[in-house]
Amino acid sequence: MSDIEIGNTEPKEIPAAVMFIDVEGFSRISGKKSPTVVFSELRQCLGYISKVVSAHGGSVNKVLGNGLLCFFHDPKLENTQASLAQYSAAALRAAIQIQRDLARQFLNSETSHNKADAKNWHALPMRIGINAGTVLMGDLNCSDKSYPDVTLVGETVNLAKRLESAADIFRVLVSPTVKALLDQSLSTLDFGVGALWGRRFLQMKYQTGLFESWDCNPFGHDAELLKGAMRLVRTGAKRASPRIPWLCQVPLQVTTPEGQSGRVVDFSENGFCLEFPHAFARKEQLFLTISTGRSDWNLLLQTKGLSIVTGEIRWVETVGQMNWHGVSFVSLSPETARALSELLIQLNNRASEELSADQ
Repeated sequence: MSDIEIGNTEPKEIPAAVMFIDVEGFSRISGKKSPTVVFSELRQCLGYISKVVSAHGGSVNKVLGNGLLCFFHDPKLENTQASLAQYSAAALRAAIQIQRDLARQFLNSETSHNKADAKNWHALPMRIGINAGTVLMGDLNCSDKSYPDVTLVGETVNLAKRLESAADIFRVLVSPTVKALLDQSLSTLDFGVGALWGRRFLQMKYQTGLFESWDCNPFGHDAELLKGAMRLVRTGAKRASPRIPWLCQVPLQVTTPEGQSGRVVDFSENGFCLEFPHAFARKEQLFLTISTGRSDWNLLLQTKGLSIVTGEIRWVETVGQMNWHGVSFVSLSPETARALSELLIQLNNRASEELSADQ
């Protein structure tokens, strides 16, 4: 820990890897359970994460409601790129262990028929973002407390938070700085699970252009564990209507006001799964114009007032060279969303019938 915590309250710049961890869908989760149960589950989960962070040489700086701000720094080491690479590797190792353990425990606690096993401790789906660089550490105690309130501030911290907000559940999103430090490290970085990397470009708030980031999938050798946990989380999100794949040869597309086009992979009464060349940030709202490869279908959508929707990004997943986005409708009433879904089903079926007739 820093010497600030043992009496020196003057702010100082230190090199560190900063890691934000936050619960996905906490408002939805907490709305279904009593405050006592939510508090107990959250304390157990964050307590476990704190132990993992500590075991990898890190420290928990703040408990932020339903998340944690952690950092990795050793005051005994010199301020070098090698030290920063060491902090970054430690943070990523901790993040990989956290996500794998939480996914496994999440599956166990949600699917176990043994109530005693399920109550052992209840994991929550987490997002993790990591950045590395210089941070300012100091005491921001503004109350009458006798002990210091050590805080980390700076753009390194801000970017780590943005990465966490854009990360998908059970995944780790790191900055180009962290990825470069890991790549340039002289030591062999064997995380033991065949972690998979994917390059992602994000549209960040308050920034022009796309921001490069790197998505770490901690489940390289155990893809079924990730699929099972993700399927359970998304089912628990009350996606009530079935997702219907768009199998029609006529393309179904959406376009943003900026001219970015995406393909509709599947749809339901609640939203779309959209494929774009680059990744949008989670929780970002998109204004979408729906179109097809047929002018008569486009006219039908426009006539019924179903050609323009607003959606919010719920999850992002890299598939090959493309990025799939789970988008929930936020501008449509349940009746209008149902009408859109029913119309798309009709068009899907009509095209299949026309194709069969031609053959």
